[in-house]
Amino acid sequence: MIKNLNKFVNIITFLVIIFPSIAFAANRPLNMTEARSGISEENVRIVLQFDSVPTYQVTADPSGKNIRMDFSGVDAARAKNNVAVDGDIVQSVDITNTQSGCNVLIALNQAVPYTVNTLQNPARVFIDIKRYYEHTTKRSIESGLDYTAYDRRNADGVLKAYILDIDPSKFELIPVLGGGRTLGKNTVSNMVHYYNAEAGVNASYFGGQKDVYGLTKIDGTVATTTYLARTAFGMDTAGKAIIGIVNYSGSVHTKNGDFPISGVNCDRSADTIVEYNSFYGNSTGTNEYGIEYVVQDNKIVRINTNDTALRDGQIVISAHGVMKDALSGMKVGDEMTVNEDLGDIWKNAVQIVGVGPQLVKDGKVDVTADDEQIGPDVTGGRAPRTAAAIKADGHVMLVVVDGRQSQSSGLTLNGFAQLLIDSGAIEAVNFDGGGSSEMVIGGQITNSPSDGMERPVGVALAVVKKK
Repeated sequence: MIKNLNKFVNIITFLVIIFPSIAFAANRPLNMTEARSGISEENVRIVLQFDSVPTYQVTADPSGKNIRMDFSGVDAARAKNNVAVDGDIVQSVDITNTQSGCNVLIALNQAVPYTVNTLQNPARVFIDIKRYYEHTTKRSIESGLDYTAYDRRNADGVLKAYILDIDPSKFELIPVLGGGRTLGKNTVSNMVHYYNAEAGVNASYFGGQKDVYGLTKIDGTVATTTYLARTAFGMDTAGKAIIGIVNYSGSVHTKNGDFPISGVNCDRSADTIVEYNSFYGNSTGTNEYGIEYVVQDNKIVRINTNDTALRDGQIVISAHGVMKDALSGMKVGDEMTVNEDLGDIWKNAVQIVGVGPQLVKDGKVDVTADDEQIGPDVTGGRAPRTAAAIKADGHVMLVVVDGRQSQSSGLTLNGFAQLLIDSGAIEAVNFDGGGSSEMVIGGQITNSPSDGMERPVGVALAVVKKK
């Protein structure tokens, strides 16, 4: 009996000793043993390491800029409360013990997507925070000329953009040909240097050495024409910027009648009349199967068969086939007048670069690529882009975005239009893009051309200080 009683007492004593130990072990908190962070190209990762994965809850405040992670039954005393942050996205990480465990408060500079996951061996809870950001750096180059560098990462990718804000009361915007004042191809740096300009960007589409696919007007004289009605950018005699459709219509008036001009400074095809001027180069380069009239002050001053010399102040009317026959009998001293119509809005324009499509109209996205028969080489996908835009205050913006690079994925035409609107554009026109997209300021290339070097182009638009 006594033996059994002693046995019972021993069992009770064992339970008294063991059960508190079990209860203490069951209530003993988990430890957060380490807190650290890491940065990749796309994410900031904050890693919280534990004895084992705890129960947790994640919430964000209405602004989306403060993320709270609550951990039940966790002691965070061993974890450092000074987790390194990148500064662009994550502002701070604060770890605090509470009565029920601990919480981690992550303060962001802006609301961005994030995901939370767990890993074992060792036990970790980690949060990946998207490295979305939007930075602008502004500086005044001089009075009336301001520069903004724009840098962002969001769900659409990474982007770098370069924006010039130009006061047209203080600066002219002048088209520059590859040869300066003659057709050709050259780098934007060299073309800007030709005018000793403050800045410049690439402008028109181009092909061969003298092929410009768009209408160009320089100091009041048409330098190139196009066969399609497309959107152009220009400046009038009052220094006001213009964006709209330009469509060349030309004719030559003679005693024999009025005859259509097929183009300016382009190859002469069969049965046509082409006008040449000094922007084309030293001579017309035509063959002997036509006739050419040198005109000065609306009078024929010389008649030639082919490859006529081109001089300032003169034009050459070059005719072939049926048009050659139509002008037969014209003599030196006869009147010959050229009439040109570019559309009503261009009557007072002295500088024009015709490119397209339109991107922004009345402050809204309005991409007219189909109407202007712009091909998929321009409209397709994300690419480097260049544009000219007009703001509500009359200032002009020249904008370049990098593309096809790890640091900038480029933009679609619609995305580009929206960026221009966000930057203040109420009207905008697309310029040539891709490897041609380039901005030069103070003789230095500002952007990162996607070719890895400057691409020679046909036409640039220079920003020249008014005298």
